[in-house]
Amino acid sequence: MKITLSAGLVANLISFCSIVTLGAGDEFPLKKLMPLTYVVDYEPFWSPDGHQIVLISNRHGGMKVHTMDANSEDHGSNMRQLTTGEAEDDSPVWSPDGRRIAFVSVRGGVPQIFVMNADGTNPLQLTSGASQNIHPAWSPDSSRILFNTTHFVGTGPVTDSSPAADKRVIGDATDEGMDLATMRADGTDLQRLTNRSGHRDASYTYAWFSPDGKSIVHRRLHGEVSQIFVMNADGSDDHNVSGASTLDGWPAWSSDGKRIVFARRVQDAFQIFVMNRDGSEVRQLTDALGGAKDGGFTNPRWSPDGTKILCSRRLNGITLVVFKAPS
Repeated sequence: MKITLSAGLVANLISFCSIVTLGAGDEFPLKKLMPLTYVVDYEPFWSPDGHQIVLISNRHGGMKVHTMDANSEDHGSNMRQLTTGEAEDDSPVWSPDGRRIAFVSVRGGVPQIFVMNADGTNPLQLTSGASQNIHPAWSPDSSRILFNTTHFVGTGPVTDSSPAADKRVIGDATDEGMDLATMRADGTDLQRLTNRSGHRDASYTYAWFSPDGKSIVHRRLHGEVSQIFVMNADGSDDHNVSGASTLDGWPAWSSDGKRIVFARRVQDAFQIFVMNRDGSEVRQLTDALGGAKDGGFTNPRWSPDGTKILCSRRLNGITLVVFKAPS
């Protein structure tokens, strides 16, 4: 569900990073959120101790990896830039041991997986070639990286003439032909997890290891249907947990691995929902809309201590929101 933002699109993005503190859980779904920062900030991800957030921001020019204090009261003005150069970056994720950050950098029109130290030093390119490689995610022991790739079908660079380009939404991706794979944190030992031979028109994206490393939650795209699936860590027993819903995406585990937070299309916008890992007890968490240009909420991330949920909001661009997690 992720694309490289063109220069023209970036120039038109005007967004907010928002935060709200809630009381009792029975206040869900939320209908009001307050602004925190006033530039393009998106794709947030918690540090393992919950004290920092790694994200993509344009506040220093271009789309670059930054970090900020999770409890910032200065509207992000002290945000620290980690990547530089002409390439646009995307999808930063902190390793569970806190030592490294994996991210995507678009080189020659092709998104590739990189890793670097948590302070931005020693960047290392892990993937290469013409295939798209996106959405990195670490194994719980920080030894391997799970990612989405067209390596097995040979899809080339993302362009404005790519299939379904007319259906793209800010923050979405051209996901055709994606499989799931893992590799060591140095880029070696590529292992394929999904095989589209039995589902030629299916695509697998937005995958995350469960906290115990035994399961993987992901989004499966099949034609116009987008649903949440859970499989074993070796790719077996892939099963639908979205039920009859056909427009779900951006799944992520709760810190204890018992629940899944995700986005679901409600009328004309995405809202944040939570469900048990088996798909039961679905609950809507957000219901705030800001007019016709509000595309709702995506990319939810549960905080390491289980008390907050961090997500993006599509309101005239990309917004960030953090709110108290349900009990």
